[in-house]
Amino acid sequence: MVQEPYFFLSYARKDDRDEFVKRFYDDLAKELRRIGADPSAQPPFRDVEGLGLGANWARVLGRAVGHCRAFVALYSPSYLSSEYCGKEWTAFYERLERYRQETDIPNVPALVPVVWMPVEGELPDEVAGLQYNEAGMGDEYLTHGLLHLLKSDPLGQAYRTVVERVAARVRLAADRFRLPHTPGLDISDVHGLFPVAGQRSAAPGTGHVQVFLAAGVADPLPTGRNRPEYYGRSPREWTPYHPPKNPTVAHRAQKVIVQEGYTSNIEVVDDGLSGRLDETLQNNQTSILLVDPWAVRTGTYRDALADYDAQNRPATGVLVPCHAADEETGDEAIWQDLSRVLWRNWRRHNDPNDPLFRVKVAEDEFDGRLAVMLAVAQNRLMEMESTTPFRLPEGPPPPPLPWSEPLGGGRGAGAAQEPPGRPPVTRDQGLDDDDQ
Repeated sequence: MVQEPYFFLSYARKDDRDEFVKRFYDDLAKELRRIGADPSAQPPFRDVEGLGLGANWARVLGRAVGHCRAFVALYSPSYLSSEYCGKEWTAFYERLERYRQETDIPNVPALVPVVWMPVEGELPDEVAGLQYNEAGMGDEYLTHGLLHLLKSDPLGQAYRTVVERVAARVRLAADRFRLPHTPGLDISDVHGLFPVAGQRSAAPGTGHVQVFLAAGVADPLPTGRNRPEYYGRSPREWTPYHPPKNPTVAHRAQKVIVQEGYTSNIEVVDDGLSGRLDETLQNNQTSILLVDPWAVRTGTYRDALADYDAQNRPATGVLVPCHAADEETGDEAIWQDLSRVLWRNWRRHNDPNDPLFRVKVAEDEFDGRLAVMLAVAQNRLMEMESTTPFRLPEGPPPPPLPWSEPLGGGRGAGAAQEPPGRPPVTRDQGLDDDDQ
């Protein structure tokens, strides 16, 4: 029997934060069962659950979109700027058009738009022509979107009403109509309607992002650290936004990168970082450093990051996560230590005009900050006339941390002095207001 998912949930991966998308997906399936629909024989499809390890994701998505009975699209600015959301939407819309031509039935409510977050600007006729606000859904939903209702009162009547209306429409489409299938659909081959003009999307690029990870491990913990729950057996298991334990920050970054239309791979920072960054640039690729602020208290990381700081890397971004619940990382001393190691780059930290160096990035900022960083790094890569990295003139190294030995490799002499033109940093000083 051909699998026909009862509905396909289409959403921007960038909007998949704190599992609110999963909560809506579960609530919708539960409501369908309550009103007498039985999607268990043809389970609904959400890509996180439907894609197994090693699966050809383009074909798996294509099979689900090409055979599903209904299609629920979570509209948001991210959705309308996503190439692959556009491919999913377009592939299903074409099935609707074929059904209309074959049956002369003008309105088949099988493509169910939901306002996840408010969308501004002009929309294509195909998108604007689909009704996403039925009677009784309420002004709060139309003004603020379903995510707002789910966050503010997930058990409230306003949220429940929207779920009920969406479920009723999905059931009507799934039980009454049988759209023509699109067998053998490879979603990557679809010419999608999105990105919509006026919605931000990443600049086209080489297609690959190299991610470098500098993070501690649970055993032994970084110097001064007492919270093992943020770490695992390897740096790849670092979860700065714990809880939840999963996804790791590396996995979360890769989801954002895929959403922005790139491929990626993860490497752990070692003393060969400078050479690897050179190779990345020579291959016409951008790179991202994900840095655990506690990592500067590990010798190898500290040396590698200090060496990075001495170079001009216009196509490399640095992102340093910080979780509000992590009281230890709230200690200003750890940020002062980081500023000593990355003292040249620190001058532009959180500069609104230079989004490639971001520190104290909160959980709800991570996806957006990284997406912007990818776009800016790609644009700068395309603007560069040469792929030869430029090394800044030699200057004094960063001073040793208060409890550490001077750096080796000829750096020990005078290492305890602050770089010229930079005021000494003491543990009593706070960071800039924009870091608070």
